[in-house]
Amino acid sequence: MSGKSMGDGDQEYTRSTWNEAAGKYTKLLRIFEPYGFDLLARVDPKIRERCLDIATGPGEPAMSIARMVGPEGKVTGIDLSEEMVRLATRFAKDRRIPNVEFHAMDAERLDFPDESFDLAVSRFGFQVFPHPGIVAKEVNRVLGLKGRVGATVWSTADKATALHAVVGPMLEFAEPDEGGDRASPYELGAPGELAKLFQEAGFQETKEERKTHIMAFDDEDQYLELFVESTPLGHTIRQEDPAVQRQILARTKQNLRPWRTRKGIEIPCESVIVIARK
Repeated sequence: MSGKSMGDGDQEYTRSTWNEAAGKYTKLLRIFEPYGFDLLARVDPKIRERCLDIATGPGEPAMSIARMVGPEGKVTGIDLSEEMVRLATRFAKDRRIPNVEFHAMDAERLDFPDESFDLAVSRFGFQVFPHPGIVAKEVNRVLGLKGRVGATVWSTADKATALHAVVGPMLEFAEPDEGGDRASPYELGAPGELAKLFQEAGFQETKEERKTHIMAFDDEDQYLELFVESTPLGHTIRQEDPAVQRQILARTKQNLRPWRTRKGIEIPCESVIVIARK
């Protein structure tokens, strides 16, 4: 894990691929919803609290938190992708949620004064940040006295089964990145790893839990549509030679076969939840 700030190349790659996937990503929200419920149950947003949602995507869990903190509370969601922020702003307006706002912002450089928030959350953000330690320190800075943070990331490859069905073949067949330093989706999934990140950022109390949910898809094609084409994974695969793309997709479908049921594909995926306090 580097201590340097995100390079312009990595930042632009992250922004552009998530901008590209934003419209389709909304189809995936139902799959991630149970993981958001897990997170909110543990951070327990309170009436009138000021909350920050980091890597909010199209606005969740920011919009759910906005209802929990009530009209006197305030929620701010940030994302590197301008297209995600545009979608989140539109959805909040459509749902008539006035106490939430969204901004395009680099999580490593939070444009807020010290002690601006009571609570910060991030649902599947920290494992995609090139330098999550910098983000954790920034979160500590913008949280007030006794402020708390809750974050969820994917578990290790052997437990994040639904994710590894496609990531495994990508690691097996795809050419590695030139720099070889882009964050792995399992970057912080090992026992104690995310908790240690927050401890090193200055948080005093940390608690880690693990939760598994079953992800349901009609068939292999819907898995590829939702889990691959609706995320930057699809962009990454499309950068490979056609023969490699075919290998990755064929092996992914093979990996999904053991999880077929009469209802379709039902495949487990474990997440790690860490709650930390200043």
